Amino acid sequence: MTQHPLAFCDDAPLPDEPPGFFYPVGDPAPIFAPLASRDELLVAAWRKRVLPLRDYLMGEVFTTTSRTLVVGETGIGKTLFALHLGGAMAAAADFLGWEGRRRARVMYLDGELPAETFKDRMEMIAARYGDDIGLFGYNRDVLTPDEMLPLNTDAGRAWLWREIETVKPDAIFFDSIMCLLAGNMSEEESWEPVKMLARQITSRRICQVWLHHTGHKTSQSYGTKTREWEQDNVIMLSKSGGEDGTPEMSAAFNLEFSKSRNKSPANYKQFAPKIVRYTDDGFVCEEGLASKAKATSEVEIVRRAFLDAYSSLAESVAPSPGFDKKSVRKVKVDAIRDEIKNRGYLDTDEKGHVTATCRTNLRRAKAELLTKKIFAEEAGLVWRIATA
Repeated sequence: MTQHPLAFCDDAPLPDEPPGFFYPVGDPAPIFAPLASRDELLVAAWRKRVLPLRDYLMGEVFTTTSRTLVVGETGIGKTLFALHLGGAMAAAADFLGWEGRRRARVMYLDGELPAETFKDRMEMIAARYGDDIGLFGYNRDVLTPDEMLPLNTDAGRAWLWREIETVKPDAIFFDSIMCLLAGNMSEEESWEPVKMLARQITSRRICQVWLHHTGHKTSQSYGTKTREWEQDNVIMLSKSGGEDGTPEMSAAFNLEFSKSRNKSPANYKQFAPKIVRYTDDGFVCEEGLASKAKATSEVEIVRRAFLDAYSSLAESVAPSPGFDKKSVRKVKVDAIRDEIKNRGYLDTDEKGHVTATCRTNLRRAKAELLTKKIFAEEAGLVWRIATA
């Protein structure tokens, strides 16, 4: 075994293999030389520490140790965008102003599409980047029932590591969190097992791109914000439209980084907001964001969610007399709050509690409904006021 030029420390040999294959899959993490003393944690020691150079796959945005979350509402084009990004990585082709650095081996885990649709997408990738690229497309319809199980389970993680050992990827695309995990996506518990998985994948120097949906609140990812904490990039895809909210262009969206750890004065343009269009020539972009309609107030969004949640819960409640003795359906305020939270309208903290801002919005929304005599409330129960 020969000394690799990107060794972690002076005496740490690494396999004589190209970038992206530094560590055997069975190893839990890269092996660093033991610390002789805590002095090796001082600034001066860090300056002398030898670490691998970043292995860039696409511009200075995607590396073999970067983790990226791509967020967008249903139907905006996340899968098409991500497949083309993965194809460009595999072909070392430029994409949206990001330079293709080297040909990479890419695993794309699709948990959403039927096989026929996925094949159509792969045909598009082949037409654009060729069919001799190292892009491995996983689709449940062509796998056995015991493959690509939820990745927040022991069986799912074991399957993934077997595939990593076989394919030896430089990058993995996870499409999408909602389809590749089990459990309630609004709570931290479903993501907690994935945090260690993501760290272990990074330790193998494998780029990660996770796709996720927005909730009814389309300006943010659905559920717990803790998914974003350990990401290097968070990319938001939003609809592109005019001031009146009508579509301005077809097959187009705004792309904006809400988080970018590696942005610097030297490379900031690679993280600039973009208008992205899908054309006959593939994806094209220009800097800047298209204008959008004025955002609906947060209180109005919660008010509408309150009405929807009440209507849904009231269906299973037996009628009883209201203040005016007319028959109404009384629902617990706490049940409505929980329903709104589960639907993604209320932000939560790391403990799963509704944030103070969202509690205030909920109080204001409920007060508005009571003031306008749309609802009545008594002893923690609310009901829609019956009309003649």
